[in-house]
Amino acid sequence: MFRNNLIGMLCVALSPFVFSVAAQADDPSTVRQETAAEPGRIFLQQVSFDSAMVKWRDGPDTIWYGSKPEELNLTVTASVEAHHKIARLEGLSPDTRYYYTFQETGPGATIMSFRTAPVPGSLPDDGNTHIWLLGDSGTATQGIQGTFSHEGEAIDVMNGFLKYNKSQAGDEPLDLLLLLGDNAYLEGTDEQWQGAFFDIYTDIIQGTATWPTIGNHEMGVGAPLDICIFTKIPACEAGPVMMNVGGISASSDPDSYDSDGDGPDPSGLPYLNIFTLPSKGEMGGVPSGTEQYYSFNYGNVHVVSLDSQLTNRDKTMRATMRDWLVDDLSANESDWTIVIFHHPPYSKGSNHDSDREQNEIDMRVTFAPVFENYGVDVIYSGHSHSYERSWYLRGHYGMSDSFDVTRDALLDADGNPRLGQGSEPYPQGGAEGRAVYTVAGNAGKADKQKLCPEGQVMGCTLPNWLQHPAHRTFSESTPGYQRNGIALKGSIVLDANKSSLTSRFVDEHGQVLDYFTIKRN
Repeated sequence: MFRNNLIGMLCVALSPFVFSVAAQADDPSTVRQETAAEPGRIFLQQVSFDSAMVKWRDGPDTIWYGSKPEELNLTVTASVEAHHKIARLEGLSPDTRYYYTFQETGPGATIMSFRTAPVPGSLPDDGNTHIWLLGDSGTATQGIQGTFSHEGEAIDVMNGFLKYNKSQAGDEPLDLLLLLGDNAYLEGTDEQWQGAFFDIYTDIIQGTATWPTIGNHEMGVGAPLDICIFTKIPACEAGPVMMNVGGISASSDPDSYDSDGDGPDPSGLPYLNIFTLPSKGEMGGVPSGTEQYYSFNYGNVHVVSLDSQLTNRDKTMRATMRDWLVDDLSANESDWTIVIFHHPPYSKGSNHDSDREQNEIDMRVTFAPVFENYGVDVIYSGHSHSYERSWYLRGHYGMSDSFDVTRDALLDADGNPRLGQGSEPYPQGGAEGRAVYTVAGNAGKADKQKLCPEGQVMGCTLPNWLQHPAHRTFSESTPGYQRNGIALKGSIVLDANKSSLTSRFVDEHGQVLDYFTIKRN
């Protein structure tokens, strides 16, 4: 099992000569030129119906804000945590646009804005909660040149979303940005977060709160490995080549984070230093007591972020997370419930096989029954660099060869699995407690089919690539067609109103290649 896990993780991590470069985007529009006098890395956290959190680095300690751009007469002085300045804005009005700046308003002042959440249980004024989901988008820092370079690909996906949003969604402002893990390659260092996330999504994250989950590339390097066991490079002719590889840590301890193989970094896990997450139930939901997994409410939507990378690796910790999830979902009264985590319960991605990798097996066996029995509507993961989405499932927790579509999927009147499209949307859970599972780890790159030559076990796809029977089938006319998936870059746009939830896969050109809708009873 460990060998299979390594094959999958090494496939995205190895390069003959360059393993990790914190590359900056070449497009000057995506790079913020900063001086000591200017704030940098500005982003929002925990935007609720009556409060919000602005985080930044460098520059002034105070922000000015208000509900009118010409009257920013309220001020907050920041505290400092983990090299970030944090301003907590309190006493705000629900569903209201607020403006903020880092200098007293006047000529040349840069003014940003965000909108507070609606009152819990209600919809935004526009009647829709608009959510963008990004999986494995952090490839800008994976390398500069050669096979392992994906420079500009995350930007292409972002531009595809912006094109879709303008042409098909009326330029609707985002309410939430959800990250599915592996959003900073290869080791998840602070510098890589800057190049792969903050320098790319600068404008978006200044106006929309970011909600992440932990992926394998958030956890630094693993133990040194002889990479010649898995692939042959010229250096292997002289003997073993031992290297520290990003993305293969098997630790369940966040304090073990190691960015370079020299032992745990004194500064700790960058993911936890960067983000401020609601461990105390301060955004709704049951307190988790840890930022590694948490939940929150936004209007009539409940979001849960689970930790499939660290907590899931330890049996006792996994059981504690499961118990917390049951408590949280039992107390949940929202119309819609979304769960995010990195390792998909059902996937046949390139070298990521949910029949072989223990993290995926544990998430399926331990948590899928909870999702289906406690009212979760949709589950999103990354890890596999392609798009897959399931039928409307219940009761399948085994290996892929045990899947029975007539037993485990919702069927239509002709006995075929329903797509959840057109005149036959999925009915929300009900007594059957069904859910849709989506894999969307393709916001920074998309794997292509490359079968292994004899004797090679990495850098190529498994024979049954994108053929998990729990996932919907596609027609051969679909761009990026594989039988049970799409091998193209893209992202997920999720819209939830009072009566329906619609999930769309939008490719890098702004085209919707798949969707499904769930209707409330």
